[in-house]
Amino acid sequence: MPGEQRYEDIDVLVIGGGLAGVYAAIKAREAGADKVVQVDKGKVGKTGASCFAAGVMHTYFPEEDDLEDRVRRLTRAQGFLAQQDLMQDHMEQSWDITQEMAQFGVDFVRTAEGKLERRAGRGSYPIISFHGPQLMAAMARAAIRKGVKMIYRTMVTDILTQGGQVVGAVGFNTRSGDFCVFKTKTTVLATGNAWYKGLGPGHRDCTGDGYAAAFRAGAKLSGAENPDGPTNFFPARYDIGPGMNKFVGEGGIFLNSKSERFMEKYNPTLKERAGLRNLNYAFTLEAKQGNTPIFMDMTHLKPDAVRRLKEVLPLAMRMFESVGLVVGERFTQPVEWMPIAPLARPGLMVDRRFETSLPGLFCAGEAASPTAVPIGLASAATSGATAGKSAAEYARSAAAAPLDEEQVKRLRQETLQALNRGSGVEPDQVLLSVQETVVPYDVLLLRRADRMQRALDAIEDARDNLLPLLNAYDPHYLRMAHEARNLTLIAELHLRMSLARAESRSVLREDFPCEDNQDWVKWVVAQRDGGGMKLSTEDVPVDGYPLKPERTKNLHHMWQLAEKLGICRVEKGAVKWA
Repeated sequence: MPGEQRYEDIDVLVIGGGLAGVYAAIKAREAGADKVVQVDKGKVGKTGASCFAAGVMHTYFPEEDDLEDRVRRLTRAQGFLAQQDLMQDHMEQSWDITQEMAQFGVDFVRTAEGKLERRAGRGSYPIISFHGPQLMAAMARAAIRKGVKMIYRTMVTDILTQGGQVVGAVGFNTRSGDFCVFKTKTTVLATGNAWYKGLGPGHRDCTGDGYAAAFRAGAKLSGAENPDGPTNFFPARYDIGPGMNKFVGEGGIFLNSKSERFMEKYNPTLKERAGLRNLNYAFTLEAKQGNTPIFMDMTHLKPDAVRRLKEVLPLAMRMFESVGLVVGERFTQPVEWMPIAPLARPGLMVDRRFETSLPGLFCAGEAASPTAVPIGLASAATSGATAGKSAAEYARSAAAAPLDEEQVKRLRQETLQALNRGSGVEPDQVLLSVQETVVPYDVLLLRRADRMQRALDAIEDARDNLLPLLNAYDPHYLRMAHEARNLTLIAELHLRMSLARAESRSVLREDFPCEDNQDWVKWVVAQRDGGGMKLSTEDVPVDGYPLKPERTKNLHHMWQLAEKLGICRVEKGAVKWA
């Protein structure tokens, strides 16, 4: 029978072990929080998307870059749904954050003169690079030096509230199975996003745990239907993770099954270096034309480019070498490439201090709505820093509220019930059901209401008929059971919010091909409603922002291009494929 562990008198509890969480913990300590505890279901610095990041950061260089242009590009990338004040804060803070990370021991790639080296990557602005997993190892050590208490291999499942205020969290140790209770003055969620456990290393840890816990506690969520990058792209047949930003920056090109370099027609300026949103459009339209599989060709890269890849992406390049795709300083053949599972970010809605709709709960990194935090390590760091400072300020004036022991008792039973069941459905059965429902590209990457509704029906069936039977043989399986439970909820949020947005914006819809700035410059908001889910909309406060969209309703620019290329035609407000 699992025991119980209690952690009390915490000033700031940080949930999540990536860069956003580490920065929140560091800045909370620097802002005067005495007892800062960071808890992760793996090990801080060793698990999650930050550890396996693509070796690059998009940092704003004050003496070289145009601040207004950078903010404009981030805002347009989100179809004017972005919180522009937060985008500007991120840019203004990213240079100092990067310098501070270097002081903490992060080994950035530098020029012979010792300056940060900038090279081409995705997007119009060059990127800086670091040496793979070294970044998170250095940042984890920095947090420990600052006095942050680390608790590893403990999965937080739910948030504790008292009188509408967040007062703690509960979870379990993934080794012993012990139930864990955290009593805290304030909490920072930094649990990353949700990738439906696709091929990407590190992304398998990103199972929407924070979204699910916050939703069950009553927080407002937004952004699942309109992420700034609907998905990422990895090798199709090899378990090799992130790095595409650097691969295309060094000159990698995409070829379809006809050996055509197709990105030239979809984005003539940036081609393969286009943003994830534009790559999604192109891959989707190529698939509809029957031009798959698609390959990344790097066989033409020169030895110095391959050496740089080995320096910045050591793990990915070693895996390429292990299967013979890289020999010496050359790629031997094109690598089949594909979109991985659709990115789900029903993130927490936050204000400029990164406080959520629940008092005492702050949020950072990709646990926040994409309207507040763009994808990437630089924004993870800046949002984490702000959330950590804000949480410490909140904790200074917050009185330690007592826990609702009845709530703790109920959540203990819910947390451990799969472990005590003895028989039933394995977590992988639920996960496979979710994957088979949402991963096909014509569900959430290329959308139409009837297909999404069929997927939603399947998810509701899994929710009602499989989740109640989840069985866990041991604490490891218990973790998998909770991840399957969370991903089922995330899929429901993802589909419901996607169905609600009746337009094409960051993602293409066949049945609503227009980008509608008359009626849809608004956020889709989800919140718990009893035992169900309530969706509503909130107008984006663009009147108070410097950048304002034209209040027009026009055929989405990619549908315009697809018509011009003869891929489809638009008739009576719907797409007809050629």
